[in-house]
Amino acid sequence: MSRETPRGAAPNTGSRARDHLANERTYLAWLRTGISMAALGVAVAKFSPDRGLHALVSGAILICAGLLVSAYGTARYRSVGRQLDGGVYAPARFGTVTATTLISLLALIAVAILA
Repeated sequence: MSRETPRGAAPNTGSRARDHLANERTYLAWLRTGISMAALGVAVAKFSPDRGLHALVSGAILICAGLLVSAYGTARYRSVGRQLDGGVYAPARFGTVTATTLISLLALIAVAILA
């Protein structure tokens, strides 16, 4: 029984597989956070006691913030994957801090609108 190499597979030298799997877990965490934030936006817009314009705007802001989190996570996943394939890695200091700051500000604005 011979083993066929899957298409696009690369040799697992050193920590290559472990690094790619860690990148994938991080990506899934970004997606989980984005989906949770978008779901919170839907809940705010749908189930707010007054369900007025303020609730809709707050919900829309939270949904957009969730989509931004997911988009950043996807871009970062692809970037890190290319870096790992190239044998290099550059930590994302500016991007992560910027994304976190922007998302936090959007969430605070959404809460302020509801108050």
